[in-house]
Amino acid sequence: MSHLSFFQSLDFDNALEVVTRIFQRFPLQYGTTLGLDGHPQIRPLEFKFEKDGVLYFDTVTFYTSYKEMLVHPYVQLCICDQETMTYLRLGGRVNFTTDKEIINRCFEASPVLTSQFDKRRDFVVAYYLTEAWAEFASFSPELPTKHYELPNKYDY
Repeated sequence: MSHLSFFQSLDFDNALEVVTRIFQRFPLQYGTTLGLDGHPQIRPLEFKFEKDGVLYFDTVTFYTSYKEMLVHPYVQLCICDQETMTYLRLGGRVNFTTDKEIINRCFEASPVLTSQFDKRRDFVVAYYLTEAWAEFASFSPELPTKHYELPNKYDY
């Protein structure tokens, strides 16, 4: 299926489906944090999974990004498809969890994480977003522009 056909197949009235399906289709996202020096930092990261309306990611406690998110807990992520000139941005407040079930699901979702940290799982911490929002936009006339709020059970 072409990227355009994929985007056209999305239910744009279902924000969570739009975000999760795009992140599954484009598993490498770019995330920005505010660096400890006050300057923006961008790096690749990987969406892990969605459960009960909550989007989960992970990091490692000795990574600079973890230290940055502790001090400045807001992030933005982005994917862009050059073929259709379409992008999705996601932002929100980072909330860390050491829940073993969640961390195990992160490992199940990621061969990269497993290959790098399977024997060092104690360094891995999961996180989810609250105050989450998403923006879908495209330069393709066949696709809409949408802004979504993505509240979940931790927002209340």
